[in-house]
Amino acid sequence: MELMKRPRGRPRGTALNGRLRVFTATELNSLMAAAARFSKKYDFAMNLAYYLAMRVGELIALRVEDFNTAARQVTIRAEKQGFTKTYDLPDRLWHKYQRWMKEREPKDSPWVFPHRVYGDEHMADDSVQGTFRTLCRRAGIPGQHSIHDLRHTAATSMATQGDGITQIAGWLRHRAIISSQRYIAYRENREHEAKMRARYSGGL
Repeated sequence: MELMKRPRGRPRGTALNGRLRVFTATELNSLMAAAARFSKKYDFAMNLAYYLAMRVGELIALRVEDFNTAARQVTIRAEKQGFTKTYDLPDRLWHKYQRWMKEREPKDSPWVFPHRVYGDEHMADDSVQGTFRTLCRRAGIPGQHSIHDLRHTAATSMATQGDGITQIAGWLRHRAIISSQRYIAYRENREHEAKMRARYSGGL
């Protein structure tokens, strides 16, 4: 049997199992627009996940107490790394948070994103992933994607804007800088933009 070989020419650090993990700016805008049309919950969740480069486990584990309304800050419990980190939220995200919290049910749930049936539990990660794939389809984004791709896209955006690896690692809540390398290693590939555009013509 002939061995299968991975396609050549893909940007380094942006593929997993043969699929691209970084959204173009057009795709990202379309995705966020689809989330806004879908519900206030996913409008807030997707924008927050992208802005803070969140893992799905970090997103669904957010508690009401993690949000400081006076300071407009949120604390993420990076359990995978064993520490917490606090971030300031821009006005646009704080507004989306307030809109969702007015609608959130049950009101006495400790979770920002409660389970739709069991209020004492947070929503399941497979539910988030399923809705994320639905949003991608509605946004017209080809291929199979995971919400983790928002994390890759956020890191890639920071790299292309000139942020250093130490700053990116800190934002991603990585203790070891080497953990961030796979998110941004493609930045030196000059053919990246062309290859991302080729996705629309079936080139990838």
